[in-house]
Amino acid sequence: MRITTALPMLLSAALTLTACGGTSPEETRASASASSSTQAATRTVETAFGPVTIPTAPKRAVALEGGVGPLLGAGITPVATMDGDYADSFLPEEYAKVKDLPLVLGKDGPEYEKIVALKPDLMIGFVRGGTEKELSAEAKAQWAKLNAIAPTVLIRATGSAETKDATLKMSQALGDGEDAKKAKEAYEAKAAEIKKTYADVLSKNIFAPLDYFNEVNVYSPISWPGDTITDAGGTLTSVSAQETKQNATFLSAEQLTRLHDATVVLYEQTVDGKPGEGAVELQKLPTYPTIPAVKAGHAYGLPYFFADRYETGLKSLEGFETILKKLS
Repeated sequence: MRITTALPMLLSAALTLTACGGTSPEETRASASASSSTQAATRTVETAFGPVTIPTAPKRAVALEGGVGPLLGAGITPVATMDGDYADSFLPEEYAKVKDLPLVLGKDGPEYEKIVALKPDLMIGFVRGGTEKELSAEAKAQWAKLNAIAPTVLIRATGSAETKDATLKMSQALGDGEDAKKAKEAYEAKAAEIKKTYADVLSKNIFAPLDYFNEVNVYSPISWPGDTITDAGGTLTSVSAQETKQNATFLSAEQLTRLHDATVVLYEQTVDGKPGEGAVELQKLPTYPTIPAVKAGHAYGLPYFFADRYETGLKSLEGFETILKKLS
């Protein structure tokens, strides 16, 4: 709008200059058009650390945590990622596009030299934080270093469950808002369908989503699997149902006896139908077979166990529905 308003003034000035042997009207119009194109080639989006101006059509995007899915949804294949090539983070048709991407995350955080060498024009992902205090000075300093390399969009997520909405905001920032909104609507419709269709089965069962990485993780309502289960009307074990600050309640192997109220154990199932790494370790524990749900034969693999966006969340819901059919 500002360009449209200014254009008659530019043309008037051009005519004056032409009379004096200056720039022609055609040249001035071309200049105004170039200025318009430059402004149209960027947009300003809100991030966890304030507004950031980004290109509307990035050519060399780097995906920070959670950023790959929204980029692919917007038709942008990143030049590198911090998420790695974990197949179960992606839909099958997406995985071929990302499995060979370079990784720019080291054990101490972002590998800045590698990122600089890639000459990115955009970086996007989410930043985790609960209270304002938890968006720490360290997180802000890291964002500032990344943003000095290229415009960096970090969307805040409070708990893992909120990353689904964080990735929706990323998609909106990238101009893919309608498709991302449809993915959310499909997820919510499936969750509502499961609640209604399997109300009786859900009312009779209590679910314990588990894995083992140095200790047993009993996932809470703010975790990825916990969020999927509760969205579909499932009730979590009392061990983790009231946990609202961490993604899991942590137990020793000996404390697995606390899962006496769970009628169903859920663990990660990979896209090729095998138990995930944490599930394999869990099942090695000598106390695992003593869990009542396991004894009863009600331990099931859940695909897309760690669904961080609505697209993969829908796949997780479909897997949960398959389990409920077995329990019917």
